[in-house]
Amino acid sequence: MPDVTPEKHTDKVGSGLVTLQARMTCWREDDGHTNASWGFGFNGQLCLLFDSENGHWTVVHPGGRQMKEKWENDRTVTDFFKKVSMGDCQAWLQTFLVRWEKMLKTSAPLTTVPTTVQPTAATNNHITEIIFVVLAVFVITSIVILYKKRIALC
Repeated sequence: MPDVTPEKHTDKVGSGLVTLQARMTCWREDDGHTNASWGFGFNGQLCLLFDSENGHWTVVHPGGRQMKEKWENDRTVTDFFKKVSMGDCQAWLQTFLVRWEKMLKTSAPLTTVPTTVQPTAATNNHITEIIFVVLAVFVITSIVILYKKRIALC
């Protein structure tokens, strides 16, 4: 990110640099439409949201105001977030759903299920955590690559 430099963003307490975090969230509506949003923050504090559907930026903490002003007017950044969100989210969700349906089909027949239904939230949480970790790594890698390309052009 071109305007996120150590000189501008250091921890006020003096403990070092601030960590920029980005999280992309994908979901599929009942009608099959894929949607996505981004959340950006510093040191765990959510500062800025981006709605990939309409391209709208929302400051949720004063720390995100400067980032919003820079990114909102940078068509390349906005287009990048939209393309990654809508393209990759759709592909990832489709891949996930195909595998999920296969897992459901290969599960034991209903006649072998105990009379008491066991909670499956822990299993679902692990799958969800894995998906979000993979998405986070991809997003951060993409942001770093975009940043390095922009520096090389200067």
